[in-house]
Amino acid sequence: MRKIVFLVALGLLTFACKSKKSTVSAGEVDRKMKVGTLIQHHSNAFPKFVTVNGSISLAHGSEGNMSSLPALSFRMQKDKAIWFSAPLGVAKVFVTPEKASYYNRLENTHFDGDFSNISDLLGFEVNFENLQRLLLGQYIYDQDTSNTKIILIDSQNYILQSENINTLKTIYGITPKTYRIGFLEITNTENPKEKSEVTYTYQKVDNVLFPDTIKINVQRMVDGELQKTEIELSFKSIRLNEKVNFPFKIPSGTKSIL
Repeated sequence: MRKIVFLVALGLLTFACKSKKSTVSAGEVDRKMKVGTLIQHHSNAFPKFVTVNGSISLAHGSEGNMSSLPALSFRMQKDKAIWFSAPLGVAKVFVTPEKASYYNRLENTHFDGDFSNISDLLGFEVNFENLQRLLLGQYIYDQDTSNTKIILIDSQNYILQSENINTLKTIYGITPKTYRIGFLEITNTENPKEKSEVTYTYQKVDNVLFPDTIKINVQRMVDGELQKTEIELSFKSIRLNEKVNFPFKIPSGTKSIL
């Protein structure tokens, strides 16, 4: 349950809205595109909103054997807070730039600490900002022309590669027209078998472009064996820029699992 709750925290920042969505079509690539110009276009494409609330469904598993969780409520204030609540409040997640916390009344446990659990699940290190970028379809780590280069331009993507970021090699596929990430792959340069792959589809919600689906495949070495995890996220009933609050208090008597 501990891992499942933290998986929920990863889903907050991607959205779907059945009543107000439209297909986002790809544009044509510019084969003369410079890396600095592409990075600037990509940065300018970051979604502009303040708050979001709605619900999320999440599937997880391995080797194609997926299971789903009941729908969860969530609220988010951009750059400040992520909040999830299971039905009847039996479990909640609260993530801020300073720390990640949750409690689970069914197991009588809680966690109140850093981002190490989320990083372990993803297979690479993240903080709040990295996580937000990942889940919004944006570059994860800061990019500039000194550590990033365009290695390929195909008919559908600009392929960028960033080297030597916390011993990671990151490859991004950025789509033309929207300048959002279609896919990314992060590899541990010290152990190339350990890698994470993320793929996105997008939609427009009130003229704001958000991910529609996010699929995450993680390969990690655990006790000498290669462990594979699959995560799929989808979001519903989204409302933007409404007033939100984040009720969260760790129940007394629950056991800390640091």
